[in-house]
Amino acid sequence: MIMDFRLIVLVFVALIIAVFAHPSENSIIRERRDVMDTMKSAWNDVVKTLSDAGDAVVHVFKPTEKSTLDKIADGVKSLGQ
Repeated sequence: MIMDFRLIVLVFVALIIAVFAHPSENSIIRERRDVMDTMKSAWNDVVKTLSDAGDAVVHVFKPTEKSTLDKIADGVKSLGQ
């Protein structure tokens, strides 16, 4: 009688462990969604970094503010007028 009770308890505990160890469909879908969100975020960061780098290169070759030499040249031109 005691052996039967122990066997029933052992089978019941093993069944509970098996149920909790097996991932549900929702958790698999959630994991995939989280991976895709992480990949999308990483890609957006790469695009932003490349865009910022491109803007920096453009500013090196075509600055928005006049250089000191250009300001002096404009001053000399305005004196001649």
